[in-house]
Formats: sequence, C-alpha cells, structure tokens
Amino acid sequence: MVILRFLQSFLDIALWRKGPQDLPASTTLATLALIAYLSTGFLRMRLFTLDRSTALLFICIDALMIGAWLWLVLAFFGRRQRFVQTITAALGVGLLILLLDVTIRSAQLTLGWSDELSRNWLRARFLVVSVVLGRVIMLALDRGLMTGIALTIAIIYSTQAVVQLMLDLRG
Repeated sequence: MVILRFLQSFLDIALWRKGPQDLPASTTLATLALIAYLSTGFLRMRLFTLDRSTALLFICIDALMIGAWLWLVLAFFGRRQRFVQTITAALGVGLLILLLDVTIRSAQLTLGWSDELSRNWLRARFLVVSVVLGRVIMLALDRGLMTGIALTIAIIYSTQAVVQLMLDLRG
C-alpha cells in the first residue's frame, strides 16, 4: 500500500496537483525511486532489443545525468537542500513515463502496432517530459516554467550526447 501511495504522489506531481516539496526528504524513498527507475528503464531498453550492456549503459548514464544536472543546478541557485525531494520527484515522474513506454512498446510488439505509433509517442513523450520535469525543476528552483523546461531539454540532449559518446568509445 505504501508503494501505491507514492506512485499516487508521483502521478499527482505529473498532473501538476503537487510538487517535489510535497514529498518527504527521505533518502530511502529516493533510493527506492532510483531502483524502480533503473529497473523499469532497463526493461524498456530490453524491449527495444538492445543488448544488456548497451541497455545498462544507457539507463545508468540517464540516471547519473539527471542526478548530476539537478545537483549542479540546485547548488548554483542556492537550493541544494532540496536535492533529495527534487531527485525523488524527477525519478518518480520518470518512472511513470517509463511504465507508459513499456506498456506502449509491449502493445506494439504483441498487437503489431505500426512504427508510426512509436514515433508519435516519442514526440509526445518529449513534450510531456519537458513540461512535467520542467515544472518539477521550476518548483525546486523557484524560477519560471520556461527555465525548468530549458533545463529539462538540456538534460535530455546532454544525456543523449554522453550516451552516444560512450557508445562510440566502446565501439
């Protein structure tokens, strides 16, 4: 029941009913959110038929980049004390989006949905992540929504760049 309560809190954050400040500043909850995020992210990557090492590389870099960006930005704006709540909210909302990814990819594989559906979902996903995570960052920094969205887009593209760099070095 506790897990459902926190999933509900993450959903409320995604739907703009709550913010990261409504979560407890609990490193245990942040750790559980990280484990759930990594596990679901790994499952998502495997559904896209990536080999284990590539999937693990991608999801680990993703989580590290989110954490590093949030810590640096919060420190820069003098809000470092909000890190635990902010990372918990970001990973929790990310978990919900990953669960949608897994559901859509599973449906595509089992029902034979077109690749066009996947492309449309990826476009919608980018917008959802930008706005929802942008709002989490906005609330954590006490800045405007556009600042939060811009930082979210920077996180997304820098993560992709680091993953590509790591794949090129490996490859």
